[in-house]
Amino acid sequence: GSLTSQNGDMFYVTNTHCKINLSGVKLVNKDSDAYLMRITGNSASHGWGTAGSNGAQAELTADGQALDGNIIVDTISTLNMTLKNGSTFTGTVNITENAQKGTAVDNNAVITIESGCTWTLTGDCKISSLTNNGRINFNGHTITLADGTVLK
Repeated sequence: GSLTSQNGDMFYVTNTHCKINLSGVKLVNKDSDAYLMRITGNSASHGWGTAGSNGAQAELTADGQALDGNIIVDTISTLNMTLKNGSTFTGTVNITENAQKGTAVDNNAVITIESGCTWTLTGDCKISSLTNNGRINFNGHTITLADGTVLK
């Protein structure tokens, strides 16, 4: 199948726990300034939880899937992303400060790359942890882990 976003982020997850399983889906984001995925709390101005404590928990599994774009996860939210069965991801993953100064949680961005899968960096990344049994094309960029380890 296919999914096209005309305006804004392809996936925006806030104040919920979700599982996103993609396999062979054609993703098209026509907004060049948008993120592939934004996992964050929000201001609660629309009644979505309480500002500073309404983060999101996202589990993203790419199974034979091509992903392209950047992902951000704020400090009160979590992402567990797995690439499997030949999946590719071109982009960045970064942890950002929660805009409402909420209490940070651990393991904000946990990335697993299984054998036969590839992550191609388009910029520097800041994530919690990485399990890499595939390939990373750094393209001169770095991945900084929560413990301060810098991979390049």
